[in-house]
Amino acid sequence: MSTEQFLPETIDVVVFDVIGTLVDEDGAWATTARQLAVEAGLGSPEELHSRWTQLLNRRMNAVVDGDLPWQRHSHLVSDGAHEAITALGGTVTPAALALVATLDREYPAWPDVAEATAALRRGRLVVGVSNGDLDSLARLANSNAISWDIALSTGAAGTFKPAPAAYRYAIDTLGLVPGRTLFVAAHPWDLRAAADHGFRTAYLARPGAEAPSAADQFDLTVEDLARLTTLLG
Repeated sequence: MSTEQFLPETIDVVVFDVIGTLVDEDGAWATTARQLAVEAGLGSPEELHSRWTQLLNRRMNAVVDGDLPWQRHSHLVSDGAHEAITALGGTVTPAALALVATLDREYPAWPDVAEATAALRRGRLVVGVSNGDLDSLARLANSNAISWDIALSTGAAGTFKPAPAAYRYAIDTLGLVPGRTLFVAAHPWDLRAAADHGFRTAYLARPGAEAPSAADQFDLTVEDLARLTTLLG
């Protein structure tokens, strides 16, 4: 659907993905991978970053598929770092593990987030729905001045997005009407799953995030949150 066909008065609720969309996960991981590589005695932080990301995604997908029990997102991040260092021949030290223990709580928000979320809250319910742990979401909001009325962790549903149960949990918990709810994310896979549950969708371009495919269709595509705020009035 094109921007010209989008009617802002039909949107009562704005739901944001958080990690990658509101906060810079990729940049934080790249910085931490450089520090980890030094601490673990590895020569390529880029290789460590790539292996670590792959391991986290593999474990989260296994939870979504029902092949592994749910674990806290922060634990999967730490376990993935441990396994990546070991696989690449590095040394796992207490200092290395300390670098990743609280990483989920320390992502910096993108520069447009504080102002835009505050503006959107003046006219609509604003919600975060994240694979991150609830305590991490609270601390991210506090340190980055993110304005939302509530944040939900998919951990309460015992899974991660894009499992259908994660979106049903948000719908049922908040009594959302998906057709009057705009789901905003920098991840096309997240938006595809949200659309399957009837949500309106907005793709927000962010550095380091996956680009949409030629087949993807979203209600809105915006380059930043200032543009989204303008479109929603």
